[in-house]
Amino acid sequence: MAEQFLNRLSQIESSIASLGKTLERMITILTAVTEIKSEIKLAKGEILEAIGKQPRGTSAGGSTDEGVRVLKAEIQRIEASLTEAIETLRQEISQSIQGIQIAAPASVSESVVAAPSVGPAARVPADKAMQVAEILQGIIGSLKMGCLAGDVIEALADAKSSVMKMLPSDPIMVKIDRWSGMVATYPKRNELQAKDILKLKQEIKAEIARYQPA
Repeated sequence: MAEQFLNRLSQIESSIASLGKTLERMITILTAVTEIKSEIKLAKGEILEAIGKQPRGTSAGGSTDEGVRVLKAEIQRIEASLTEAIETLRQEISQSIQGIQIAAPASVSESVVAAPSVGPAARVPADKAMQVAEILQGIIGSLKMGCLAGDVIEALADAKSSVMKMLPSDPIMVKIDRWSGMVATYPKRNELQAKDILKLKQEIKAEIARYQPA
């Protein structure tokens, strides 16, 4: 497990290093493109200003206007091309970052979560661990279809009190408080929704498995 975790970390480091080089290259390109756009805008202004200062004749006016239109069209085409290139680079950067955030850390989280799963059983004496498991099982008993929020909160409070007498600093206290917070979002006389009952049961059963001896 540890070797697999280290291998995944190495893969992540390689991906991050590759992304860093890609970002540096793209930043350089974006900087150059931005400078080109600025120069084009400046040149456009200077050319239009120079054309505007030229004396207009009867025959020359038409050709001058046509030249201005052609110039404007060409500048707009270049600007559109540069804008499209910038947007493409931005999308590539975004996709590269998403690839690091979604693909790589997901593998690490699996290893990190899987490794400490034996924590409570290793720290808590077997007899007390069994008692905690029974107390948690009692909470599940209160989570029936149509159960009222007030009744579940009371069951959670009783469970916390019982655990505190045996293991006042056990991490399960934090979990019980979180479950109580979930139920407290309901008015006490309201029934819990099925999805929340299922979620609570799944989380509590996972904790029971950690406290039950192998």
